[in-house]
Parts: sequence; structure tokens; C-alpha cells
Amino acid sequence: MVQLESVGKSVNQYPLTSRQGDPDCIMRSPRDVIGVALRIKGVLNPDALKSALDEVVARHEALRTRISYSETDGNLGFQEVLPPLPVPLTVHDIPMISGQTRDQIAIDLLAELNDGALPFFATPPLRAALYRFDADDAVLTLLAHHLYCDGWSTDILRREIAACYKAKVTGIPHALPTPVPYREFAAWEQDFLQGEKAAPTHRFWMDRLAGAELCTLPADRIHGPDTLTPRTAVRNFSIDPQNFAKVVACTAESRCSTWHVFLAAFMALAEKVRGRSDITLLTVNNGRPSKMFYDTIGFFSNVVPVRLDFSNCKSFRDLLLLARDASADAQQYQIPFGSILEMFPDLRKESDDQPALPLVFNYYTRSPLAQHDAESTIGFEQVMLPEELPASFFRGQCVWSFLVVQPGEFRCSVEYEPNAVDPSTIDRWGSDFISLIMAIADEPDRSWKSR
Repeated sequence: MVQLESVGKSVNQYPLTSRQGDPDCIMRSPRDVIGVALRIKGVLNPDALKSALDEVVARHEALRTRISYSETDGNLGFQEVLPPLPVPLTVHDIPMISGQTRDQIAIDLLAELNDGALPFFATPPLRAALYRFDADDAVLTLLAHHLYCDGWSTDILRREIAACYKAKVTGIPHALPTPVPYREFAAWEQDFLQGEKAAPTHRFWMDRLAGAELCTLPADRIHGPDTLTPRTAVRNFSIDPQNFAKVVACTAESRCSTWHVFLAAFMALAEKVRGRSDITLLTVNNGRPSKMFYDTIGFFSNVVPVRLDFSNCKSFRDLLLLARDASADAQQYQIPFGSILEMFPDLRKESDDQPALPLVFNYYTRSPLAQHDAESTIGFEQVMLPEELPASFFRGQCVWSFLVVQPGEFRCSVEYEPNAVDPSTIDRWGSDFISLIMAIADEPDRSWKSR
């Protein structure tokens, strides 16, 4: 296990990870939060639930950490690991409202979390509320600041709450693995970036991104900070389970994943909209560089550029295989995005081709722990929104997010600035994107240009 020397006078102060650096004071926004709602069915012991939450916080240092930033440089500062702290848990009895089902109320509670706020310096950086319909039906909501948690972490959180609760009510110890402390991720990064493996990684990116321009989509009008609306807008697109099964079958045949299909479909869309066959996409992945961190709650998500030069591709399958290889290379040589920007400081520079929408591609990858139900004496089922809502407080970008919803439905949400582009434009792009996905699944060997 990597050892890390503490910094400062206190033994519980440690360097920031690359993900926690915030030179533009954006990440520390109180709106940069992650919300989770769990439907709890079965006779619930509130005291045991409270004790389970406290144990999870004790097990995971990120959930009892406080960040202090330098006043002069947001990339500097330290994270301070605090002793185990009780989780603030409020309990509410929900009166039934005429015309609303319990399922709808649970969805509404999750939607409210979407507008939640939590200061990044609040301790612990996790808040919980229990909403009870009756003695054996309730909703547990969890709100955490993104600097200490990410999407993968929510799967770990759900599983550990269920396991710890079971241990509390049965008296039988759980068998959860001991997580590697999140602070050791900073040491891992430091050792890697200063070690021998960093040289070939830097050479890869210097070669791969030479002459690259980030892909954008054309906006309908000139836009900027002065024209921002109060919030972003979202359009949702989906593929039903029957048709999505065809997509999954296509990926198995080509030894690819659904993520590669999404990239292949977007290549064809980008050529149609932009007329370019060499694009670089900013993609968001789980950011965990080693399996040693798979059981750790913390902020690991990373931005990884994927360059796709498909000028020589003939068929949809060619696009698919290119997406697979380019993604694998980018993942193999993954480093903090800040390190890439140091090599290419103009990578995110806006081109003269205005107005344009910068893009971010985000595929919500579930933790391997999410493949199995959280085992407990009662049910802890994650509440899902019927449609995605505006989730990003980052402004000025067009965020394409992908989620495979149980049982097998595919959902694509496009979050955008309404001052920059019309809903009809997003609808056209989204419809074309879904059509291209199905074209790849139905006729992978067809020429991608004859769409």
C-alpha cells in the first residue's frame, strides 16, 4: 500500500489530489453535489440505520474530510481527515397527497436533491434524510459534495449502508473489504507522475494530440457569460430494451462495448453536422487507475481526451473498431487532465469558428459492486428518475450523458445552454444520434456515409 507523508503541522493533513485542484473556484461551488435516493422496504430500525451511516463514514475517509484551499492558488492546499463524525440524519413522516403515488413521491424527493446545495467545507460532507410513508416503507436521501464523492462512489455507498445495517440488526459482522483511504490516491498519482511510467505516457499524449482541436457543435446564435439563462436545459432520448438488446448483440460480435457504439455514432453525426473526420472528444470516466481503489469512496472522475481520425473508415464497423482502439489507448495512458493541459495549454481555447458549443461526453459507468443487489434484512433500492434533469452547474458546455437504465433501457441526455441553441436543434441531433446507433446495430458493415 502506498504510504504518504502528511503535510503541515497536523498529522491528519494531506496533499490534494489532482481532482480536488480548483484554480477557477468552480469545483468548490455548493451546487456541485451528488444526490442519491434509496427506497427502503421492510420494517426499518431508524437507530440501526443511523449507526450504519456513521460506520460507513468511519470506514471511508473521504466522507469525513475537509479541504482547505490556498488563497493564491486553487491547485494548492490540503485535505484534512477528521475523526469519525456522526452523519446528520433528519426524519420526516410523509403525508399522502391525493393523486400522488409513493413511487412518484420518491422520484420527487430525488428531483429535489438535484437542486440541493452543500458547502464544500461542511463536515461531514454527507447529509441524510429519512422520509417515512409508514413503518415498512420509506425513502432515504443522501447528499454529498462532489469533491468527496462521484457516481461510482454512490454504488459503494448504497451497498455499504445495506451491509452495515444488516450487521447492526443481526449482530453478525459484515464481510465488506477494507477500503484503501482516498488520501492515498494523491500518493499514487505523485509516485506515477514522477516515476518511470510517466515518460511513455507523456510521449503518447504529445504524439496523439499534436494538432488536435476539440470537437464542437454549431450554436444557433452568439452566446457568452452575459447571456446565460438562470439554468441549463435538458433533452432526453432513449432506446427501448428490445432495440437496445440489438445494440448489445452488435457489440459482442465486434468485441466492443456500448460506449464504443456511442462514439462511433457520434463520429458519423459530427461529420454530418461539422463536416470533419478528425475529432477530439473530452470524455469523463470513473478515473480509478487501479483496482486497489475500486472499493474506495472519493472523487476520482477524470476527463480523458479521445482523438478519432476516421477519414479512412469505410463502414460503421470500421468506426466501431476505431472507437474501441482509441478508447483503449486513452484509458491505458490516462493521466490527470490538468497534466494534459500543461502539455497543450491551448487545447480548450475557443476557435474563431463561432458561435460553437464545447462538448463533454459522460458515460455513467457502474461500479462492479452495483452488479449485485445490496444484501440486507430489508430492501435498499435505488430510485431512478424517469428522465434526466439539469445536473451540471458548469456553464457554457454541451454535456452528452449516457446511462443504461435497468432493465436494459438506454438513455441519452443532452444538457445545453438555452441561450445558445434551440430545443429543435438538440432534438434533431439527438434523433440523428439514436438513428445512427440503431444503424450500427442493424447494419454494421454498411457504409457509414450512406446514411
